[in-house]
Amino acid sequence: MSTPTLAKSTAARAGGAGRKTLLKLLITAVLAGYVLWQFDLGGALDTLRTAEWRWVALAAGFAVLAMVLNVKRWQMMLDGQRGFAPLRSLVRLYLIGMFFNNILPGRLGGDVVRAYGASIIATSKTRSVAAVLMDRLVGAVSVLILGVTAMLVNPSVIPWQIGQVLLGGLMVSIVTLGLLLYRGPRLRGLRAWLLGLSNVTVFGLGLRSRVDAAIDAARSYSLAWGVVARALAVSMLANGLSIVNLYLYSLAVEAGVSLTQFAVVAPAVLAVGLLPLSINGIGTIELTFAVLLGAMGVEAPVALAVALLRRLVLLALSLVGGLLYAVRRFA
Repeated sequence: MSTPTLAKSTAARAGGAGRKTLLKLLITAVLAGYVLWQFDLGGALDTLRTAEWRWVALAAGFAVLAMVLNVKRWQMMLDGQRGFAPLRSLVRLYLIGMFFNNILPGRLGGDVVRAYGASIIATSKTRSVAAVLMDRLVGAVSVLILGVTAMLVNPSVIPWQIGQVLLGGLMVSIVTLGLLLYRGPRLRGLRAWLLGLSNVTVFGLGLRSRVDAAIDAARSYSLAWGVVARALAVSMLANGLSIVNLYLYSLAVEAGVSLTQFAVVAPAVLAVGLLPLSINGIGTIELTFAVLLGAMGVEAPVALAVALLRRLVLLALSLVGGLLYAVRRFA
């Protein structure tokens, strides 16, 4: 590829990314404005002033525990790439990733930070990226399994639009995971085809070795079914704690929603948070809370207060990550 052509291609990709960012900013602003206007921000703030903050403190503890379990899942994915890092170091990188998620337009920022940090202390960049992507995939599968289960148990609470998104997302995620775990002769042919396409150089750099390393990293999990299964179990436990976490927020503002009812709401909220529609789920998550809790008879300001408590605790954790990054960066 010639230099002018490569420059045009790079500029086109940058322009496309910029337009997507602007679109997400617009969607975020519109959704956030709609939620704050429609669901009575003033009433939600009044509700927060009278909240039982001991329940919020307990919920924050459960949020930290769920985060540690998610980090453990990530550590298991690194083990599948023949890389090892202490849990303490990965917790630090995870918190820093949360900080970047809150200052960059999209969750990719935090994932890039995690992958880069793990490549310094555990394994190669290619294998670190593969571990983060598999960690994301396993986490999404566990959330969507809970979401679809909740939809089947109580379909009247979950709007059909959200139900379709949950079911479609679960199918895509399971197929993707299955392809990564499958090992057979057809995929060996696909590998050879990809390597043939990559037998070129760009600026004197050979791509074949890099493509080969990426394929090898992605396929490592086909020999580590047990690791993936255990990671999925850990992820399900973390999501279970998230259900308890949201229930505690509801106790703080006397929402009057039972733990079993939150077992229906929480997976849907977590799954909607995976959608790349707005920046860090701002607006989409709060709207989902308001709609689902409203279907259970919760007043709009109280439902919004529950969503805001969740957002505040996650913001506090991300600020801890910011402090850790300021003190020692990635090392």
